[in-house]
Amino acid sequence: MTHEATSSPPPKPIIGRERMAGMCLVAFGFFALYASAELPFFTAGGVGSGLLPRSLSVLIILLGGLQLLLTWKQPPESTGRWPILDMVPVLIGIFLFAITIRGFDFGAFKVPVLGLAVATPLSIFCSGLAAKDARLIELLIFALVLSAICVGLFRYALGLSLPVAPWLIGY
Repeated sequence: MTHEATSSPPPKPIIGRERMAGMCLVAFGFFALYASAELPFFTAGGVGSGLLPRSLSVLIILLGGLQLLLTWKQPPESTGRWPILDMVPVLIGIFLFAITIRGFDFGAFKVPVLGLAVATPLSIFCSGLAAKDARLIELLIFALVLSAICVGLFRYALGLSLPVAPWLIGY
């Protein structure tokens, strides 16, 4: 009697990547809806600052729900292996931008207001380190050029009240 080695198929994932994407969209939409709850929807002068964020939040929730609905009867595909460590520089870049653009107080440790001139290239450079083929000099040039474009666009073309370099030019 011979025994053949039977290989069982890999276990089916419970959620799958399409369903996970739909759930993430729905969760993000509800979070954005919650975060924009205090913004005025309409004002006496017309459209308020909360109209666009809430409208986009509802649209994201609907698209996430549609994603879930369309994948309901399909067998889920595996999400595969997630390279979590590859995402760390991007998360650190976002964190650095958030605490350096307008400053932050950690109790005993205070981060000064550094503005767009420092926060943007710092964030771009740190996030760019996530790329496997990143060259430091190219990344530095890219960060400086993109930062100059961001300062010109957001501060001067759009007139947003973002600090550019308060430590150098006062605003």
